[in-house]
Amino acid sequence: MLGSGVKPNIYTFALVIKACIVNTSGENLVEEVKLGRVIHGQVFKNGVEENVIVRNSIMKMYCNMGCLIEARLLFDGSLNLDLISWNSMISAYGKSGQVELGRELFERMPERSLVSWGAMIDGYVVSGGFSEALSLFDDMQVSGLKPDAMTLVSVLKASCNLGALDKGKWVHRYVDENKLGWEKNVVLGTALVDMYAKCGCIDVALELFDRIKDKDVVLWNAMISGLALHGHGRDALELYFTMKRRGTMPNPTTFVTVLSACAHSGMVAEGIEIFKTMKANGIEPGIEHYGCLADIFGRAGRVQEAEEILFNMPMEPQASQLGALMAACRKHNNVEVGERVGKRLISLEPHDGGRYVLLSNIYAAAGRWDDARSVRREMDHKGAKKETGCSSIEQDGIMHDFIVGDTTNSHSRDIYEMLDDLEKEMKMVVCTEDEFSCNDLGYC
Repeated sequence: MLGSGVKPNIYTFALVIKACIVNTSGENLVEEVKLGRVIHGQVFKNGVEENVIVRNSIMKMYCNMGCLIEARLLFDGSLNLDLISWNSMISAYGKSGQVELGRELFERMPERSLVSWGAMIDGYVVSGGFSEALSLFDDMQVSGLKPDAMTLVSVLKASCNLGALDKGKWVHRYVDENKLGWEKNVVLGTALVDMYAKCGCIDVALELFDRIKDKDVVLWNAMISGLALHGHGRDALELYFTMKRRGTMPNPTTFVTVLSACAHSGMVAEGIEIFKTMKANGIEPGIEHYGCLADIFGRAGRVQEAEEILFNMPMEPQASQLGALMAACRKHNNVEVGERVGKRLISLEPHDGGRYVLLSNIYAAAGRWDDARSVRREMDHKGAKKETGCSSIEQDGIMHDFIVGDTTNSHSRDIYEMLDDLEKEMKMVVCTEDEFSCNDLGYC
């Protein structure tokens, strides 16, 4: 077209940019970005960059390619921003894990739509800011906007990750009262099943699962994972076979959930067989699958075989996998493997104090006190710190976070006094039980 001398207009560019967005796969990202910049150059050359349709299309193209700097430069240099412009940038920042940059724009917006709120809430969920997501959802309701199905999916994801069952139940009631039809909306239905399953309400999750007619592999995975998470390994395995009988093919995530179920339920032989069937199902085992297989052996006390799996697989083991193997060595008192894996893990993460503590505990359990002290000294010398533990609890619809040793809570004094009282009561119970045991054995 350009070669024939025909000048493109805004509609031509809108179509070309849309085609570029649709065909962005990431497989040859360098060439795709080059092409995108050429198109942007033509837009600028033809003087249509400030057209709102064309500009928003270019921004979306850059966002899809992960070129957020280029997208932001275009956003900041625009004279005529509309809601689509703001929402595109906020959504892109959220999906890329740069949620605070998205929040900065969100706070500057002259007006906010349901899409704006939904993009920001989803951004927090993607980045792991689950408490912030629920807080923002509450703010959205105060603003008078009614949530749509996709926003509720994000809220359910945040709820299940926090164990905020009351909030999840509220969403369920809202969905039913507003006839949003979770039975026919598999994405919303899956989020509800996943929330109930992860919050421990397995019976409710199964009831909802059975009521959804058109089940996809994501829904099956959610239910299998929920069963596995709460110790129903056999039921999880049976549900996997039911899924296959009904014609749904497993995906890589399916095998992670099923192998995890085998690991947590001590089903070694079953786990090995499931792993062997992966290639027959058209799936090449990935690092997470090898990690699950190693975990199956590790939890069963076969730590040497677990070590062989991790160090003979086609990829380098992850720190989390080595950490799980170390925990298995600690549990099953295998100092030899624990020492090898521990030293490898410390070399990978020299500033994670938890790794030193675990190796030190392995030495201490074996009576190797000099080695245990040596590891502790190395930890101090490198300034490694053990990550502080944190827990959350929901009360009256409000999430409360607790950190080890924290005194910033306004009720800290009362909380620690209550903990002291509980500790004293537990000690009394233990002493009483010991006394009964002595009497039963005829020693008292």
